[in-house]
Amino acid sequence: MIAQRIKQFIDAEQIPDKETKKPRPVEYRDIVILMRSLAGKNDFIEALRLAGIPVSCDAAAGYFEATEITDMLCLLKVLDNPRRDIEFAATLRSPFFQFTDTELAKIRLYGKNNRNLSFYDCVISFCESGGEHALADKLTKSLNTLDEWRTLAHRGRLAELIWHIFRKTGYLSFVCALPDGSARRANLLKLHDRAIQFEGFVGNSGVPSLTRFIDFIEKLIAAGEDWSKPQPEAGTGNSVRVLSVHKSKGLEFPVVFVADLDSNFSKKDFTKDCVTDERLTLGLKIIDAESNSRLDSLAYQVIEEQNRRKSLAEEMRILYVAMTRAMNRLILVGCKKMDSCRNILTAAHSFASQTIPSWHLQTRQNHLDWILSALGNEQILHQAFQTELPTQTTQDNSFSVQFYDQPQLDKLATLIQNYKQNTKHSTLKAPAVKHDIADLKRSLNWQYPFGNAPSLPAKRTVSQWTHRNDEFTKIDYSLAFDRKPKAVFAARQIDGREIGTATHLIISKLDLAKPVTTEAVNQLIEKLVKDGALIQEIASQVNVDSIAKFFKSKLGQTVLNKENVVQREWPFTFAVPASQWNEAASPQTRHESLVTSNDFIIVQGIIDLLVKTPEGLVIIDFKTDCLSADGAAKRAELYRPQLDLYARAAAAVTRCDIRSKWLYFLHPAIPIEV
Repeated sequence: MIAQRIKQFIDAEQIPDKETKKPRPVEYRDIVILMRSLAGKNDFIEALRLAGIPVSCDAAAGYFEATEITDMLCLLKVLDNPRRDIEFAATLRSPFFQFTDTELAKIRLYGKNNRNLSFYDCVISFCESGGEHALADKLTKSLNTLDEWRTLAHRGRLAELIWHIFRKTGYLSFVCALPDGSARRANLLKLHDRAIQFEGFVGNSGVPSLTRFIDFIEKLIAAGEDWSKPQPEAGTGNSVRVLSVHKSKGLEFPVVFVADLDSNFSKKDFTKDCVTDERLTLGLKIIDAESNSRLDSLAYQVIEEQNRRKSLAEEMRILYVAMTRAMNRLILVGCKKMDSCRNILTAAHSFASQTIPSWHLQTRQNHLDWILSALGNEQILHQAFQTELPTQTTQDNSFSVQFYDQPQLDKLATLIQNYKQNTKHSTLKAPAVKHDIADLKRSLNWQYPFGNAPSLPAKRTVSQWTHRNDEFTKIDYSLAFDRKPKAVFAARQIDGREIGTATHLIISKLDLAKPVTTEAVNQLIEKLVKDGALIQEIASQVNVDSIAKFFKSKLGQTVLNKENVVQREWPFTFAVPASQWNEAASPQTRHESLVTSNDFIIVQGIIDLLVKTPEGLVIIDFKTDCLSADGAAKRAELYRPQLDLYARAAAAVTRCDIRSKWLYFLHPAIPIEV
């Protein structure tokens, strides 16, 4: 019923915001459930989770009782010793192999003629018999898998074995799909971490093995020890927290449920055969030989009474701490028979407005009894429990009472049980199968639209942009291992690209205010060699006549026209939409899912000659390719994207129209407009 009340808070209640003081809806993180002790409260936590309420609990027990941990421990025990019949049957029935109860029964009944056969022997006999081929094949595959894991356990490390099982079976993903999947996954990861710790601890004293790890776990369980359950990732997020009262000291929460108020006070400290007190020494029970009975000695009675008072005082302090943790709403939860509650209210009402005597409080068994005794004069309680004393009591609207009868509790238990069964044995109905399969296929086939964004470049040169799939821009490394060091050559090897770079340098340094002749070009080359800007070997191979022919041509005269403004080696930086990077790629390297939204790629380049005329911009790009006159037109088509990109950048930067775009091939001395 706590789950029902929590949902009512989430759906309808509001609390003041801590900072703005304005009302806001209650969230799961605002709700805290306090208990005297969290030991043995796994069913309570599970019931909340089954009701769809996210729960974060710092319980210190229940780890080995978790289903996913028992499955893993049974599997590890079987890998260590396959003749452990109970664990072997549990492993086959677990999600690792998914044998049904009927199939396990068939396997066990196969050895009915010899009841002394173990379950493992029945499994081996069933596989060898060949009966029911489908079941026998399934069983054989399972045994082969276990043998493979057993070999890995003997040869490898324990933590590696556990992680190998997680990876091969997908068990971590499987438990995530179950109720409270994040907590189950955290439990399995903690088992893996403990295996790593065990290997590190045992490594100094011996070789860690699966057998020793199983013995270690079994000794812990036999001694009643347990591991605390780990908190799942984001476990302290928007979830209801379950805390012990001791851990809540000094804290405050908007909404507090104080649960388990009907748990009786512990009496172990004052019901022993020997009780102690630091001032009154020992109190022992006396054995009467004649009556063969045990009697309390006087010292025992005094110390027992003293310990009882201390224990009840501590319980009262715990109740005070729990009830003072709430900032806005306090809900007290307990379970007790109505007749018993009625008797407590009737007895407490006899004290009227007087202070309840200590002897009366000492007769109460739990915190709920104390609360009922303290509220003995409240009319609302007497009306709820029908004590027939409504006219003699006060009316106080500071609290309300809501109780649940047995039919409501039975209904809740049925709902939880049905939910467990449906979760465990859920099957898809026929009308929903097509719809669910379609959704599943759509989810599995969905592709992230920006999946190839990591392959998107941030910056590219014009050549990288326009010729990334062109053989002319790729460097040939096929003969790299056959080349000899430059030191062993008498003359330096000259690369064609070095000649092209030198040619562009010469054109950029020419004095355009004077006539450009062969003599003027040769004089400039001599000066560049003298200044160390060019190497003589490279300068001697520059085609000087082709440079002079360009400036004598009609296109060259446009450059020399003093009315025009000439920019040589004009650098630019230009942002191009990322979608055009994909469009410029070849069909073999194009990515359909490449980023096409608001992303840009920075493109940098240098225009050889940018001439600003009254009619618009003229772009000229020099090429030193060794071509014939017939091959120049075909080669120009390869450079068309480059000139188009030059034109876009120049128009955008200068805000001028483009008049024409030219390629000038120096060796055939041919201008081609593109």
